[in-house]
Amino acid sequence: MNILNIELASFWAALVGYSIATALALWGLVFRKHPERTLLALMTVAWGLHTAAIIARWIRIDHLPVGSTFEMLSANIWGLMAAVVLAYWINPRLRAFAAIVLPIIIIIMGWMIMVPRDASSLPPTYNTVWLFIHIGFIKLFLGSAFVALGIGGIVLLRAADIGRDRFARLPDDLSLDGTAYRCMALALIFDTLGIVAGAIWAQDAWGRYWSWDRLEVWSLITWLSIALTLHVRTPFRTTPRTNSILTIATFILAFMTFFGIPFVSKALHQGLV
Repeated sequence: MNILNIELASFWAALVGYSIATALALWGLVFRKHPERTLLALMTVAWGLHTAAIIARWIRIDHLPVGSTFEMLSANIWGLMAAVVLAYWINPRLRAFAAIVLPIIIIIMGWMIMVPRDASSLPPTYNTVWLFIHIGFIKLFLGSAFVALGIGGIVLLRAADIGRDRFARLPDDLSLDGTAYRCMALALIFDTLGIVAGAIWAQDAWGRYWSWDRLEVWSLITWLSIALTLHVRTPFRTTPRTNSILTIATFILAFMTFFGIPFVSKALHQGLV
């Protein structure tokens, strides 16, 4: 089996695994079943297959596969699923959040499989360790915010009296809110490091730390929105419901920044997040 066949087989097997995991998570939530070990194993195996597909593509095209829409979406699905698997493993009491966030993965997958899957190329300015550092921190930021999104979704569903009995095994809203706060705090730290790493990379590649292009401006707006989400709690004594709305709005803004702006921006790093 050549490297392309390994890449394709691993890629499609991972997508099938993610799809089955999503269906299983929703089935467990709706019918009050708890297939947690099976779901964790399935997500872990699917993520491992996805990792193998990315490595195979990396070997085949001879650079980090982040240079096209397809590769960017694949890398982000990989990063988001890594966060889901890790959070699902380390915090058994919050595992219902998977049923909230996995359908989002399916939507991104649908987008990914509809775009061309041709091999990409990268300019010489991307031949630097700062590319890995910058992208790595951004993946950690998005993953942390993604977990907070799932937790916030549970709080809002409870507030709307939707599936309250199905979330009865979970901690109360204040505890969930505290966990979401910690996830968003991590998101702020990782986003800060990602922006700093990106600025260092920009200076090395193009001779300036910051140029106020669209992606940089919206990255700053996203950073400010995370900081606002965290800092309004104490002075305004916001409720878990309000905090959850802010968390979800912040993730939507981050999603638009890192999944939308790169493809309308004329920046030198267009599409490479």
